[in-house]
Amino acid sequence: MSAESSAKRVSARVRDEDLLDALNDAADEYGSRSEAIRAALRETYADRDSVEVNVAAYLPNDPVVRRGYKVLCDEASPFQSRIDVDTAMSRVANRLNIPKGSVKRRVILPLERQRVGGEQVVEPNWGVLVVRRPDEIAALAGVDDASDGG
Repeated sequence: MSAESSAKRVSARVRDEDLLDALNDAADEYGSRSEAIRAALRETYADRDSVEVNVAAYLPNDPVVRRGYKVLCDEASPFQSRIDVDTAMSRVANRLNIPKGSVKRRVILPLERQRVGGEQVVEPNWGVLVVRRPDEIAALAGVDDASDGG
């Protein structure tokens, strides 16, 4: 089976003119909008595993905390890396199957105490948690992504 025959079509509506202009500029560079989008997806999502492996060394050595961190990264808004504290506690409790009342003690506080490059991994800010994503932690720690050669 060829890669083309197993491909899935994905579509999205884009109303932001600046984003459309950026996509068109990238299409000039990559030869088509489709190739530009594929490149952006690869860059954004495909290399996450290697960065996350490097970042694991900077998280508390507790599997519940590490899994909780992953849930927070998955659930936080993609561009601002923020999530409401109550929502965060509910989502972590649900996905890790632990009582909501223990989420703060078991997951959030250890991540608040954990610092990388002087910055908290999870920072409380007016009822919201700011979650530093793996690429941010890698940058703060000075960790090179294994895929970039160096």
